[in-house]
Amino acid sequence: MAELLVGAVLPLTRHCLTFSARAAGRWPRHAGSAWRGGFGHALKRAVCIMRLRPCAGCPLERSCVYPTVFETAPGEQATKMRRYDRVPHPYVLQPAMGQKPRLEPSDAIELDVTLIGHAAGYIAYVVRALQDAAATGIGPDRLVLDLEHVAPVPVTAASLSADPGERRGGLCVQALPALPPPCPKQVRVELLTPLRVQRDGHLVGPETFTPGDLLRNLVRRVSMLRQFFTDRPLEADFVALKELGLGLRARHAALRWVDLVRRSSRQDTVMRMGGIVGRFELDLTGAEPLWPYLWLGQWIGAGKGATMGLGRIGLFRALG
Repeated sequence: MAELLVGAVLPLTRHCLTFSARAAGRWPRHAGSAWRGGFGHALKRAVCIMRLRPCAGCPLERSCVYPTVFETAPGEQATKMRRYDRVPHPYVLQPAMGQKPRLEPSDAIELDVTLIGHAAGYIAYVVRALQDAAATGIGPDRLVLDLEHVAPVPVTAASLSADPGERRGGLCVQALPALPPPCPKQVRVELLTPLRVQRDGHLVGPETFTPGDLLRNLVRRVSMLRQFFTDRPLEADFVALKELGLGLRARHAALRWVDLVRRSSRQDTVMRMGGIVGRFELDLTGAEPLWPYLWLGQWIGAGKGATMGLGRIGLFRALG
């Protein structure tokens, strides 16, 4: 099955942005939605030279940073996803886990930012937009945050965990292939934030979840990101990968559903974005070609809302 591994890598960069709160106030339970909304508005204000007109039909749509990163369209030459208006976005915002529900002045807030493929070259624009969004205010109390530090996070194959590793100063703008470590025989998968994946058009719940639901989504996500944001589409036997995923069984599973809601300013409504959290173990014997996709899930997330930090995955050595 070695041929299934061809091209199963994804060039990406990852940075940790550290902010400090200017005043006390409430902080969202899941801040990814607030960060994403503020980021989109700030990025368009920063780069649009057409007086913030709609991107569709704009003569600069194909060359502007904002639609490329935030409202990505497939383009006339796209061979995949022709029935969709937009394609997966080449960024992921992952707020730090375990943030306090109420912040005090000078409290630190961390946000990990992953940029994929060609989008890595836009890191300066992304950082500036997030800085501007933070200065405008984030969360229900519109807390004003000051950007204190930006550090690249190495994406290495040195360890099997969700630990991002050593953080150093400066900006890294070259997207390097994220090469996974050797495939372990067994691995513990932790769904750290709500995972929202569909099967037959319906969200999968913890009672009916199978590892194949997760792997099918990750293979498709990697394929789309490679198609639109790198110079080389993914080459893989997708039918064979699907069959391998269907054969996986979750062991020692402890899964539950967590409800989350977010306010959509664009649609002026409250939207539900609950999903599955918990953990399970996998025996990957015979399913080694799926390992690169599962490993990439740590950095790119999975399912609906991955760009705002939903579907965050941690990989650890199996306990038994």
